[in-house]
Amino acid sequence: MKQRRKAIDAKLIGESKTSPGYFKYQFTILELDGTTNVMPAYGKDMEDALERLVWVERTEKRPFNVVVISALVTIIIVPTIIGSLTNNPFWVLSALGLATLYGVVMVRVDKYFNKK
Repeated sequence: MKQRRKAIDAKLIGESKTSPGYFKYQFTILELDGTTNVMPAYGKDMEDALERLVWVERTEKRPFNVVVISALVTIIIVPTIIGSLTNNPFWVLSALGLATLYGVVMVRVDKYFNKK
């Protein structure tokens, strides 16, 4: 089973001073390496606050994937369309070459940013 971060403690701190109807919670998170972090979160109830805390973490990781996928699709689709319109196979071959080069560069960039 995949190891995940866990919320091991949650405390209600009080009502939000700026947003009526929302409460401030304090979550203690057990990280994968065994350390604990205390993080605040706001929500209408405890479940909502935890969902918002997890949602923030999901959205922080997402933009890189969207950029990579959209760039890769553009690299493959645009030369292929040009090749089909001009009846020249060079454009299709260049799309495959560019996609391969882009894949190699993205693997290297990913290894650089995810050093451990």
